[in-house]
This record gives sequence, C-alpha cells and structure tokens, in this order.
Amino acid sequence: MPPASPSTPTAPAASPYGFVLAPLLPAPEYQALVASDFLNPHLLTAITLIALGRTRKQTAETMGIKETMLTSYFATAANALGCAQRMPLLVHRAYSHRAFPTPARVNAPAPVLVPNEWMVLLAHTGGITLQHLSNARMLSLDSLTRINRALLAKLKAETPAHSVRRAWQYALLPGTGTPSTSTAGPDAGGRAS
Repeated sequence: MPPASPSTPTAPAASPYGFVLAPLLPAPEYQALVASDFLNPHLLTAITLIALGRTRKQTAETMGIKETMLTSYFATAANALGCAQRMPLLVHRAYSHRAFPTPARVNAPAPVLVPNEWMVLLAHTGGITLQHLSNARMLSLDSLTRINRALLAKLKAETPAHSVRRAWQYALLPGTGTPSTSTAGPDAGGRAS
C-alpha cells in the first residue's frame, strides 16, 4: 500500500501500524496518534518509534520496510515540519506542532539537569550534533559524550531522540506544560502552529 500524502486524514481503523504502536503507548496517546490527520500513519509511526528510543534499523525492521524507505519517510516528515532530518530535532518539531499528539506525561518529579546537560538537551532539540557543539563551544567531544550519557541516564532515555520525548514527558522544554523550576533551564515558550 503506497503511503498517503502527509495531509491525508486517516481513520483510526485504517492505521496500518496500530498493532505496533498500541502496546508501546498509553491508550490516550495511542488514540490521539491514530486519530491525527496531520501526517499519514507511516510518518506518525516512524517518528513515534524513533521517539521511543528505537534506532533507524530497529524502526525499519519493526515497520517491515527497508531503511531507504524509512529515510524517505523522514525526508517527507522533515519537509512537512520545516526542519532537517536530525532525529532529535524531528521529534521535537513534531511534538511542538499543534496537530501532532504530545507524549503522555510522567507522574514523577522531573530530574534536575545541570547547565551542561541543558546545553546538550537543547542542542538535541535544535538538531545540533555533539561534534558541532564541540566545535562551537570549544569543548572536547569526549566531554560532551560523557555529558550526553549523563543526560540520557537522568531522563531514562536510550537515544538523543528518546531524551527529547522524555523531556516533553517531564515538561522540561518550552511549551511542554508547567515550566521547569530549575534556574538552569530554558525560558518558557509556546508550541508552534
């Protein structure tokens, strides 16, 4: 079945990946996702699996497609969201869009991030690689890699894209709900239209 265009509405029953996402998401988030008419089910599923910490290879295998097709899905999604194909950025832009369902909140206190962890998290949401951040901030890549590992551990995340989802679940980022109480965090902002 060829993928629908990004704006094609999809009835929940027509979602070809419901069996993949239903066991991975809380019921309200899953229902909102399959009812969304913002992106087609292929793109929604690919972004969601990446946001849940899957690698590109794992996402392609789970969806039963080739990685080249997955790359095409991400290109289409990035175009619809007006951003580059960096996975953490793509996840953040998707969640920032009014029509994309946001992840269910975590019923636990948010972890306290130190300034360097905030720097790395915000780099992820901006699509900035650790190498680029290393060059821009004149910090060693090894140091940033250690900071990134600490960030992922605090957020209980598997990948940088997963850390963005977890930050949304904890309402740590601008526009994600209750502002962070950390003085090291970003200023409050709103969701994109």
